[in-house]
Amino acid sequence: MLSPHQLFDRRRAIYLAAFAAALFLLVPQLVGAQDILFLAQTARREFLALALLGELTRYWVSAASTLVLARIFGRRVPFVAMTQAFFVGAAANRTFSTGGAPGMLVRLVFLTRQGVSAGSVAVIYVIEDIAGLVIGSFVFAIGVVALINTQPSTLVRNITLTTALGSAALIAGCVYLMKSRRPVERGTHWLAARANRLGEKIFHRALATPTQVQRTLDDFYAGLTLARRAPLAVAAAFGLNVVRHAAGIAALYFTFAALDHAIAPGVLILIYTSANILSTTSAVPGEVAMLGGGFALLFLSFGVAPDVALLALLLSRAIAFWLPLPVGYLAFWNLRRRAYL
Repeated sequence: MLSPHQLFDRRRAIYLAAFAAALFLLVPQLVGAQDILFLAQTARREFLALALLGELTRYWVSAASTLVLARIFGRRVPFVAMTQAFFVGAAANRTFSTGGAPGMLVRLVFLTRQGVSAGSVAVIYVIEDIAGLVIGSFVFAIGVVALINTQPSTLVRNITLTTALGSAALIAGCVYLMKSRRPVERGTHWLAARANRLGEKIFHRALATPTQVQRTLDDFYAGLTLARRAPLAVAAAFGLNVVRHAAGIAALYFTFAALDHAIAPGVLILIYTSANILSTTSAVPGEVAMLGGGFALLFLSFGVAPDVALLALLLSRAIAFWLPLPVGYLAFWNLRRRAYL
């Protein structure tokens, strides 16, 4: 199989980083630059520090959730190194701007180096995705109810309908994945064969042999069986997911608090959950612009003043988007030095 560094396109990464930096620096020109500068200078530092703490907490809790699930398969993964792997994954997502796939690949490599099989990693991903979907949908529903009671609108109904349909489709897909082994195996081998053809054209070698694919599938379904026998570990992952969402919402709240702007709880929750949907589903080049533009549209649609909305966008993106880049690159160097990646 191909090693991760063979998939790294340095030139494309430089271009995307330059584009993201240009977008970040030029967006303030859309609204009065003097107003933005004034708000930035008067932002309350203590709330910015709390927003940063909330964002860091998301990484710590995500690492803890993965560690708990890895215990199902008899593996003890170091917490600090796992946290670093999450930062590396986030930096890879930002660099390549292709949704969460690079981050998943980074964590896959790290966990397999810790002795967790690829199939078991897939089980961990499925459990974490289901937990995130269930908790996220619940949080989203709370936001919808709170907002409908104070600000009924077509936008709220449209976002609610879209999220409900998307959640139902994802849940149906997860159930099918767990219940229908033979069709999944056939489909996976078919996709692997097509991927191998593409790999032979680009890299002049197959990405994975049929034996490797089948071994991963066997590990995956064996892992599902083990997970069903460890309900406490799965419950802990769900609980940690609640904390992760709470930390993300808190980070966004403190961003607005730093600007002395009061934001309704329903609006806050909907902006956070909707932005997460944008971040997850925008697995195409240009995620930076898509997520930033979508975030700004949500702010303005819910009645946030343009200057406050724009600075909140810049501050929240600086914390949630730009922070993982330098930290992730340093973590990548450290993990490579220790042969974890």
